[in-house]
Amino acid sequence: MQLINCKMSYIIGDNIVKTTELKNNDYTLNIQTNNNILSANIETNKEFCDFKIEFYLKIDNKYKQLITNGMHTWLPSFKLNKSKNENKVIKLLQKYLYKGTGLDNVSNNQNNLYSSYGFCYFKQTNSDEILLFASLTEEDTFTSFSYDFERCILKVVRDFKGFSINKNFALIKLIEIENVFDTVLSLLKTSLKIDNDKLNKNKIIAYNTFSEFKCNISEKIIKNKIHNLQNNYNVFIIGDGYSSNGYDLFNLDNKRFPRGFKPITDNIHDKEIKAGLWVAPFAISPLSKSYTKYQDLVIRQNNKPVITCPFWDGCYSLDITNSDSIQYLKDLFNLIINEWGFDTIYCDCMYMVGCLPTNGKTTAMLINDGIKLIRKLTEGCTLILGGVPFISGINNCDYISIALDANNCWYNVSDILSPELPTSAKSSLNSLVYKKILNEIYPSIYTIPNNKKIKHKLINLIANNTDNLIIPDNLIKETTYPTKINLN
Repeated sequence: MQLINCKMSYIIGDNIVKTTELKNNDYTLNIQTNNNILSANIETNKEFCDFKIEFYLKIDNKYKQLITNGMHTWLPSFKLNKSKNENKVIKLLQKYLYKGTGLDNVSNNQNNLYSSYGFCYFKQTNSDEILLFASLTEEDTFTSFSYDFERCILKVVRDFKGFSINKNFALIKLIEIENVFDTVLSLLKTSLKIDNDKLNKNKIIAYNTFSEFKCNISEKIIKNKIHNLQNNYNVFIIGDGYSSNGYDLFNLDNKRFPRGFKPITDNIHDKEIKAGLWVAPFAISPLSKSYTKYQDLVIRQNNKPVITCPFWDGCYSLDITNSDSIQYLKDLFNLIINEWGFDTIYCDCMYMVGCLPTNGKTTAMLINDGIKLIRKLTEGCTLILGGVPFISGINNCDYISIALDANNCWYNVSDILSPELPTSAKSSLNSLVYKKILNEIYPSIYTIPNNKKIKHKLINLIANNTDNLIIPDNLIKETTYPTKINLN
């Protein structure tokens, strides 16, 4: 590993400091590059915040392609063969359009569309050998990678925004692995402490009501679907649309679900398959009947609730640094598991818990705390995590959802204006090719959009990229002609 430079910035008192010094009056920085591992720790007896460190690594120019990993699992991955810069006009337009919608907080974590997060890897032309870099410490902050193809320099950034450093502190542990693809993956799994014997080996073929009905569901619709469901499935997931107003698990729509969920889960279990529920555990909608009761639990800035999600006409995030929020989540999962009888939980939008640094914690600290709390509260259930930084999900769930979205339209013009938040089936499928490595690292599940252009031949190609699928029943049947649509 060839480290050629290192830059730091931080705030101490009222001063903003930018430096390349390894030692000054504020700290001593210790950097080591041994056994293909870059590690660094800082020693200080002062207090400074928003510490940011950048490492610059020289890469052999024989590697011509870079495969990226999105900040969250539903964000796209790319194959790059040259440096790309985002369109400044579109970026300004996005800033104006996103403001106050929740998309601004989501996109804040995606500083550069073509950056990679957690890990990235390089490929040679006409060779099986790859060069992979992966962070082994994503608990305190997330790691971003960006590459300058002209200078062959990889920039690695660790930003501790929102956190104060006042003692000896580990800043990074980065591993470099160079070998053929399968060997690299094996070494990476060992480094990430993934125990193959403890991984869930059960293959999931799941049906999700959202793929077919969106939010237009009812007990009658679900009962009919359960009755007519093919035998291929082993999980039935009830998606969004069960609340009376906005997103609200504590208040089901009494007209559409007059008996609640228990008769439905009993019906699902009678088919000898698992009953799953889609839930966004950290979302509190201002439209919901529960909002008045729980409004003091949401993340605030300047004493005002912050919109952190564009769904449900703008949604707020649960502040898990508030002790009352823990009881809120306990009540939520007690209702789902013990009263309604669900045994599979699909927890989505996990990024919401860490959209903003809160009470001295970075976004990474909040997300990792939230994931561990959810795992504890769903013990004994099959847990699927979605909208989560991939490495944070490892060893903390049974499956990680790697779908970008479940939108049924094949192509959406908004993909051009918002490529970091794609909305079409085509963009989702194109990205899946570069997400194959995720399923090789840890059990992942992919949602196939319910689109007429996705035929049997294409489904086979998708299945070769991920073992576990959420798929509409009209697509699981064999078709008589192959698709004319090809992936990249």
